[in-house]
Amino acid sequence: MQGGKKQKRHRLDKTCPKLYGIIAQNKSVKPTGGGAVTRLENLQGGGELRYYRKALLSGLILSLLFFLPFILFDNGYFLFYGDYNVQQVPFYQMCHDAVRSGNWGWSPTTDLGANFIGSYTFYLLGSPFFWLTIPFPSWMVPHLMGPLLILKFGCATLTSYIWLRRYVRHPDYAIVGALLYAFSGFSIYNIFFNHFHEAIVFFPLLLWSLDEYMYHRRRVVFAVMVFVCCTVNYYFFAGQVVFLLLYWIIRMLSGSWDISLRDFLLM
Repeated sequence: MQGGKKQKRHRLDKTCPKLYGIIAQNKSVKPTGGGAVTRLENLQGGGELRYYRKALLSGLILSLLFFLPFILFDNGYFLFYGDYNVQQVPFYQMCHDAVRSGNWGWSPTTDLGANFIGSYTFYLLGSPFFWLTIPFPSWMVPHLMGPLLILKFGCATLTSYIWLRRYVRHPDYAIVGALLYAFSGFSIYNIFFNHFHEAIVFFPLLLWSLDEYMYHRRRVVFAVMVFVCCTVNYYFFAGQVVFLLLYWIIRMLSGSWDISLRDFLLM
């Protein structure tokens, strides 16, 4: 009997290692019961989707509660102070009008005249959030600044959840960490530099893509995210690379990862 049990256990381990791992961690789940199948489906993504939605909605709702009183107070505008009022909003509207009119070359409205792409790539031309304003008429652009900030906070919550989810036992813990990241002091303070938030949104995906390469050797995913982060904002990309290198070095020194010389050179 004892030998038969060991043989059966060995077959389950070989034929369905994920299911066996679930049973080993939770002995109350029977091999023939529906609970094990349900948990296996959750691991494969069936039950995870609602947590991605929950992360996004949590960020959107919290940021809506944060911004909405100010938007209502200012009759549909979100106004702040300093560079936000005198640069960010006018830049968005001016670039919106230039793109819609096809004036991509020289900008006569910038100082004494300046190269349009060279002047505004740092601010917004690489931002997917800016391009969401293009279908709207010019007069609506100042009204869209508040909703775009709400969307950025929601997206930052989602992207940081995507990275954190790998390292926590329960998805709700990852959502808490994602909210702490998205609504950090740096994020709140730099609302008046609203183009900083693009880097905040995409940096967790850069970390996640490096994890994907180190764990699963998905170099295409890593290469795509490097390209995306560089395109969104080339200036902040330099800082992201520094922190990514620090992250990689610390994870390697801590023994979390192992990599051959060939895979290192193919990164």
